[in-house]
Amino acid sequence: MGCWRNLNFLLLIGFLSIPCLAADGEEVRQVAAAIAPESQGSAIDPLNAKVERAIAATNYRVLTAGQHTPWQIVHAILGLKHDCILNTTDGKKISGLQWLATSRFHEGVPLWEKTPYGGRGHPFTKPYAFEGHPTQFLGYMCMADLPLDYKFETGDGTPITVRDIVNDAKMQLREGPEVTWTLWALAHYIPPDSEWINAYGEAWSIERMVQIQTHESVLGAACGGTHGLFVLAYARNRYIATGKPLRGVWLEADQKIRRFVQEARTMQNPDGSFSADYFQGRRYDPDFTKRLPANGHMLEWLMIALPQNDLKQDWVRRGVESVADDLYTNRKVAVDCGPLYHAVDALNLYNYRTNANSRPLGYPISGKRRLDAKAEAAAVKETPKPAETPAKQEPAPEEAAKKTEEKNAAEEPKPETTPEAEKAATEK
Repeated sequence: MGCWRNLNFLLLIGFLSIPCLAADGEEVRQVAAAIAPESQGSAIDPLNAKVERAIAATNYRVLTAGQHTPWQIVHAILGLKHDCILNTTDGKKISGLQWLATSRFHEGVPLWEKTPYGGRGHPFTKPYAFEGHPTQFLGYMCMADLPLDYKFETGDGTPITVRDIVNDAKMQLREGPEVTWTLWALAHYIPPDSEWINAYGEAWSIERMVQIQTHESVLGAACGGTHGLFVLAYARNRYIATGKPLRGVWLEADQKIRRFVQEARTMQNPDGSFSADYFQGRRYDPDFTKRLPANGHMLEWLMIALPQNDLKQDWVRRGVESVADDLYTNRKVAVDCGPLYHAVDALNLYNYRTNANSRPLGYPISGKRRLDAKAEAAAVKETPKPAETPAKQEPAPEEAAKKTEEKNAAEEPKPETTPEAEKAATEK
């Protein structure tokens, strides 16, 4: 359950040293404050309370295995990590990750398949069913920090592992606009200085993939280019964690990230939401289902790209509040799975980076999993190993009130996100 431990490492170190260029061209290392979560025991920010309320409300939008597609369920795992729980058609519950790992088939088609180089998710056959882009499933699920030996069953029952999927992605990689999700997965699982020869005899490296992603146009790309910007920031953070200065391809990637951070801010709507047209101009859409795709995707990539101190800026806080309020206010409205869970992922990233009392490190975040900060601090003092899940404790009075509010909200009927609604989704 260490899905946030690796992400914390990338966030903590990724912005420790952002170089800037002096007038004479010499690199000057500009040391910023570490962006680990705020010190434990602080009073909860009202904005974090809104964020957790929105996450909790989304937990009650439970998808159903066999009715919702693998594509939809993978998005739920992106947003909720190990806390993603599915209904089954016989009235039981199952972990989203467990379902993907053991179900083998969806509508008679294998979810996973063996290849000469390892294994992969079933490639695209129809919209919103299987992988819409190469390595898309692992790209999203790596945010749950699955170990390399994590297994998935193929159609004939033969298992493949995350390691097999990583190797297949390296071997079958070809140049083109579809490197985004492959870079997402590889940046997570292999070092940023990795080099290899693919199955076609071509020389590849993480650095080459970053260069391709940097040169790809944001306008016209999937989901307004936000996925490309997210993975570029994610790979950059991983590179900076090595302690090397930003030079060459990596400096170019960083400059692109900084440019589009400013564009996102410039095109932000007066109410704090991000433009419904992404980077093509400022626009507010009064329809929640049309507003959420851009608002959630924009906030998501910003949450991986921004330094810690920037999260305190008014424009960022208003953007977070806009997404949190929208998800909670419209919790009864059916909405596409893709935009919904990208928005929840954005809120979870913000909550993780700013809420001192949200959870101990090494555990997935969600509104359903609140762990006592003082108990976690005590556990850390007792042993240097990652803390085990503490026994459930009675909440503080303010927490009890918050949970009561969430319970009352939960008792209202919540519409499930339907597969039919996905035809309006903004990505494959």
